Amino acid sequence: MVGDIWKTTNHYVVPKDARAVMAVIGAIGVYSKGQRFAWRGVSDADYELVSSLQRHVGGIDEEALRSAEVDVIQEARDWGLGTHPTGRVDDLQLLADLQHFGTPTRLIDVTSNPMTALWFACQPASTPQGKSGLLLALNITDWPRLSTVPDGSRSYGQVGRPESFRLEAALQDGRPHVVGSGAPNARIRAQEGFFVTSAVPDTLPMALIDLGSEQVAIRRHSPFRSLRVDWQDGVDPEVLEQRLLKPKRGQRASLPFVAVIIKAGLKANLLSYLGGTYNRSAQVLFPDYQGYVEHGERIRSLRTTGGSPEGPDRRGS
Repeated sequence: MVGDIWKTTNHYVVPKDARAVMAVIGAIGVYSKGQRFAWRGVSDADYELVSSLQRHVGGIDEEALRSAEVDVIQEARDWGLGTHPTGRVDDLQLLADLQHFGTPTRLIDVTSNPMTALWFACQPASTPQGKSGLLLALNITDWPRLSTVPDGSRSYGQVGRPESFRLEAALQDGRPHVVGSGAPNARIRAQEGFFVTSAVPDTLPMALIDLGSEQVAIRRHSPFRSLRVDWQDGVDPEVLEQRLLKPKRGQRASLPFVAVIIKAGLKANLLSYLGGTYNRSAQVLFPDYQGYVEHGERIRSLRTTGGSPEGPDRRGS
């Protein structure tokens, strides 16, 4: 089945049509006062939530990931990157810049705008056609927040390692962190983007199962390989959808996340609505030279044909 890794959590919904997709998104946004969600869209619902660096390194070991990360940071600095007229940026800002240009890092791109995330979820999957997408709403209300640009204050621990201290402190904390760009580029502004990150969880979340008269704790399979995210057992997906679309009065149970599976057959219509009503398109979301190279129809046609999309150049004929 599509989205099996997310369905194991029971914190998922599968809207039946485009109208239902929009209803679920709106319901998550107003589910409970004071809640803040980060949104991420991927074109293939079978993808786990894993950072590009962890996917590149493999495994779930923080030591190996950190070793690879230090190597990347050092090579980038040896290359002359991470400099500024006032000095060198710290590791968080350097990682954010490297992430922007496609270098594998532990930072995971998210957005505050669900329509932006939905646009990504509705893109064709790189795997066989007809794949459903995933729109993930991640509750970050209680997550600590960092900026890629330090606030100027310095602690004793920063004196010896000013560039790496903030990242190292966040990793030692163990909790997932929200990382906002203190100097956002045009793409981050257009996508209303930021990042989430943490040390790789050293253990998987626990689940309690009933064995006769006693309960036994077991490790559960988790789609969150790069972040520690816990959730309640015993949630029924149909009940969850009812809680979202037809909420009752009174205290509402916490939503640590909701995985919205976007059926493959809905993608084209949703993209049309997103472009017409919400101004979500490649040109809007990638307003830079790199975005044009990656998404411009004309340049992609040139790559496909090996020449002009309008035919051979006849100036010399």
